[in-house]
Amino acid sequence: MDLALRHDTLVMVSGGSGITPFISIIREQIFRSKMSKTKAPNMILIAAFKNSLDLTMLDLILPITGSPSELSNLQLQIEAYVTREKAPATDNTKRGRSIWFKPHQTDVPMAAILGPNSWLWLAAIISSSFIIFLILIGIITRYYIYPIDHNKNEFSMAKKAVLYILAICFSIAVTASAAVFWNKRRFAMEANQIQHIEGQTPEGTPDLMPSDRELESLPSQSLAEATNIHYGERPDLKRLLFECKGSSIGVLVSGPKKLRHDVAAICSSGLADNLHFESISFSW
Repeated sequence: MDLALRHDTLVMVSGGSGITPFISIIREQIFRSKMSKTKAPNMILIAAFKNSLDLTMLDLILPITGSPSELSNLQLQIEAYVTREKAPATDNTKRGRSIWFKPHQTDVPMAAILGPNSWLWLAAIISSSFIIFLILIGIITRYYIYPIDHNKNEFSMAKKAVLYILAICFSIAVTASAAVFWNKRRFAMEANQIQHIEGQTPEGTPDLMPSDRELESLPSQSLAEATNIHYGERPDLKRLLFECKGSSIGVLVSGPKKLRHDVAAICSSGLADNLHFESISFSW
């Protein structure tokens, strides 16, 4: 964009999503100053938002990473206005919602007995139930049926069938309960290990690349230092434009129709000779 060559300062006025083209302009100036090794022009961004959540759009201005020499060439001042809120939002409902993807003690599998295990686990449960059933039948036969029957077939088959059914139910219940408690105990241990690791990682993990971390956080720090946030008020465009210093100031506007007309009227009023309204269409 040739505006950077024609003017000492660029003033960009946006309303709501109208900040989008200015994000591209600012990032282009950062790239150009990096490639040509020249200092970027002074840039002032006046952005009006309805809610504080819209302030996150400012994070898109600077690149994710950058070198100190690249960002030091950027002369940027941001005046952000939140019109419908009197103070920063503190309600948790207005913040981003965290989603937990890792196991927790309260998480339960779809099948409590099988859990996430394979068919071998099911085969082990059935085999264990059958073994318990055989042992239980042997005990019942030796200590209950034999003393009554003495191998004379005097014990009725109906009673034997009832005892066998009870033994089967008891064997299945014992094996299934053991499997459920085993799975719960294992899930609880895994969840405790995960939470322990997460709690210790920030303090225990060595900082292997401190320089990279510094460079990674530098853009966001620079952006925060250059941003002034005003709550519960609309920007006084006339005052802000007249206070701009410089012999030639290019004024860009993107947003609602009324905002564009107000900025054009201020620049064409003749009260400030250094204001030059740049009529650029951002509708592509």
